[in-house]
Amino acid sequence: MERRRFLRGAMAVMAGPPRCCMTPPLPPGSVVFEDGRISVDLQRVPDLLRRNAAFAVIGEGGKINLILIHVEGGEYIAMDRSCTHGGAQCTYNPKRSTLQCTSLNHAEYDLRGRLLHGRTHGDLRTYPVEKSGSRVVIRLERRT
Repeated sequence: MERRRFLRGAMAVMAGPPRCCMTPPLPPGSVVFEDGRISVDLQRVPDLLRRNAAFAVIGEGGKINLILIHVEGGEYIAMDRSCTHGGAQCTYNPKRSTLQCTSLNHAEYDLRGRLLHGRTHGDLRTYPVEKSGSRVVIRLERRT
């Protein structure tokens, strides 16, 4: 393989975040977008029952782009997934219990959406979440 072709392929692979830095989206059919709220069926997403599980909640043509995290003991949090600096996606780091920007900026946020370090334009917005039976409901009213 010629060098130029190899380098072009390597650059294409490096253009996106590494797989370790990606938050998987909720599977089709597990989420319902209703007026002012999002309902996630835990029976269709059994992995979300595990502590430290995280999934991307994407809907309405990309207008909704959240991350839903099972913190512990049935407590869930939801916040915007786009970094306030340049819009790169944040991913959950269960070892540090933080959200980290996947861009070179590497901003880091606590689970309340507050910036811990990095160059950004503010904190991430959080949303009220409640567990009701086998459903997790995210209300789209903003906390912060």
